[in-house]
Amino acid sequence: MKKLVVILSIIMIFGLIGCTNQSTVDKKDLELEELQNKIERYEQKIKELEENNSSYEIRIRNFEEERDTYKSFIDKALKYLDEDEIVELARGEWVYNIEVDGQSVPPDGEVEVYNNNFEIIYSERQSIISMLNHEILEHGIISGDYIDHLEIIDAKPKEINRTDGTVVTGFIYEFENIPSNTSFNIEISDELKDRLNLNTNTISIYIK
Repeated sequence: MKKLVVILSIIMIFGLIGCTNQSTVDKKDLELEELQNKIERYEQKIKELEENNSSYEIRIRNFEEERDTYKSFIDKALKYLDEDEIVELARGEWVYNIEVDGQSVPPDGEVEVYNNNFEIIYSERQSIISMLNHEILEHGIISGDYIDHLEIIDAKPKEINRTDGTVVTGFIYEFENIPSNTSFNIEISDELKDRLNLNTNTISIYIK
């Protein structure tokens, strides 16, 4: 009887070991399958990225060819323009702007502000897609230092900051605690007035 119990015990032990080994094998097979699936997904993603990259490279080459074609055309066309026409063309590559508390100045120069704390931003922006060479572009810039074309009258900003970028530069005039129902003026040069398409050399700012 004891021998039978021992034999049955041994059989059960080997059976459990067999089940455990099989379970371990099944788990490893499942992990291997999941890993293989991940590898296949990554390979597919890499393939898609390579295809997209190839497409972008083709588009870039097409843009570069188109750019070179336009530049060649412009270089030829410039030979038929006189100096005044070249200057006018270059002027179109530069944009000057004055914003008062986020508002562009209207042609009559009258601006109402509804805050006691606000900013005036005076900026110069160059076209980012210009096909003109640097020498011609220089003809389109406002004369001298563009900050000299503007003067604030009867008010003093708390602080003046300058921003310098690749194509945009500007001056930020910060005003603080300006009393309501008061006003002050900004005087601009004839040249800046022309660039801003204003009808006046005086920008009047009224704080409501």
